[in-house]
Amino acid sequence: MKDRHEHILGEVVRAYLGTGQPVGSRKLADQGELGLSPASIRNVMAELERQGMLASPHTSAGRVPTDTGLRYFVDTLMAVDSNINQTLEQKVAGHLSDAPGRNALLKRATDELASLTHFAGMVWVREQGFDRINRIELVPVSSEKVLAVIVTDVGEVQNRLIARPEESSEAQLHEISQRLNELLSGCNLEEVRVRLQHEMDSDRLKVRHLLEDLKRWADAPTEGQSDMFVSGQGQLLEMPEFAVVDTIRSLMTAIEEKEQLLHLVKQVESEESGVKVFIGSEHALVNMEQISVVLSRYEGPSNIVGTLGVIGPRRMHYERVMPIVDCTAKWVSKMLGGKL
Repeated sequence: MKDRHEHILGEVVRAYLGTGQPVGSRKLADQGELGLSPASIRNVMAELERQGMLASPHTSAGRVPTDTGLRYFVDTLMAVDSNINQTLEQKVAGHLSDAPGRNALLKRATDELASLTHFAGMVWVREQGFDRINRIELVPVSSEKVLAVIVTDVGEVQNRLIARPEESSEAQLHEISQRLNELLSGCNLEEVRVRLQHEMDSDRLKVRHLLEDLKRWADAPTEGQSDMFVSGQGQLLEMPEFAVVDTIRSLMTAIEEKEQLLHLVKQVESEESGVKVFIGSEHALVNMEQISVVLSRYEGPSNIVGTLGVIGPRRMHYERVMPIVDCTAKWVSKMLGGKL
């Protein structure tokens, strides 16, 4: 994108985020920062509209940024003042540093996110049952079933009844167990799924039904404990984006039932680090096109997976919200990891 186009797009986004109103070319020209006539600005805005960065509401000659335009702004044009992080860290540290225990820390982090952003703060924590498989033993139960005893790297034992290969003796089951341990010991769940699928494709062991049952277990192992803390939902009711009944009803349902939000959380958990922003239609939350979600994972002990962030209007000041989420995630990571 040309520098002039980027500059005008950035000005339109900043003006829209500040007022929520469509932005006209004359308003930008009157500000004097662009040094361009209204006609020149209007031509560029028309080109940005053709590129899908801006849109024209039916009721106004001005333009508003689309989700694509906001995404370009967040990824390319937005600048965050480094001094913001220094001030934020002092605030966040002051509120979180003396929390008595993990859950108290996470609840305070939720409240802090809501307080600093004036949106709904959310902290999700999931205790994974395990990370890797230690060993597997096949114990005969009947002529049709065996008990797969799966011992994890943290000493947890999970049991699953699976298909017994036809006419298999205990000695043969022992041999299959040995092969499975050679194949799967030390693997995480993703590696287990890949290796089991490869083994089924080759069918070297001639125990396809047993392997299919094991893969079904790997697709949905016993889950560990999980909690989600939410704070500040009431603040959203004061914002015009949440005046639409369907929007607020859908949001409250998503918070209550969690499944839609967990879809986003799992995407963030798969990231190595950093803040992830879901703008408007990008998150696919039903009836919530005017909502954005800003999330970041935080690091806990080896069996803890955590994500935190905020839910707010699509018209949020991302350059202010993203550092808040990032700083809170980093501070929670430090405290959980005992690095203070």
